[in-house]
Amino acid sequence: MPGITVTGAVRAFSTRHPELSVQVMRTSWGDQVQGVHEGLLDVSFVRLPVDHRGLELRPLFREPRVAVVPADHRLAGKESIVIADLAPERLLQDPDAVPEWRDLPERTGGEAAGPRPSFATVEEKLEHVATSGGVLVLPLSTAAYYTHTDVAHVPIGDIGPGEVCLAWSAGRRSPLLPEFADIAAAQH
Repeated sequence: MPGITVTGAVRAFSTRHPELSVQVMRTSWGDQVQGVHEGLLDVSFVRLPVDHRGLELRPLFREPRVAVVPADHRLAGKESIVIADLAPERLLQDPDAVPEWRDLPERTGGEAAGPRPSFATVEEKLEHVATSGGVLVLPLSTAAYYTHTDVAHVPIGDIGPGEVCLAWSAGRRSPLLPEFADIAAAQH
């Protein structure tokens, strides 16, 4: 997942089990549990919310969420904002990913601007913020991972943190799964 570093957990697990071949695959917001359901991945680092039917989830850590805005935006450079500050803005992501924004009664931004653009990557989203405006709400680690001089990120003080979990198929009973989960939890 963008912004989540798995190196420590993978190295520690590989050291304990040199007989295993551990491979890391990148997932995205849209497919973070799909590989587990299809049997292509043993585990996946996921950002909640996800459809957790058929999955075991192990909480790993929580982190603040930030608003990503153009560098010259009225909110750029603020020490902190509240979610209501984003009400007049066009949200460039699925509103269900930011229920606090979706549920604002006074939300006015973006509805008149037509359909929400579709993006395959975080890089595309950031480039759109920089060139065309709009805002994103991202986990701090994701916003910090991508350097883009034409955008700024501002902490949102009145929404809960994003949660990261490890997910695996509820039907799998390998003792390696909870062992890896313990290692991953210890890394964060």
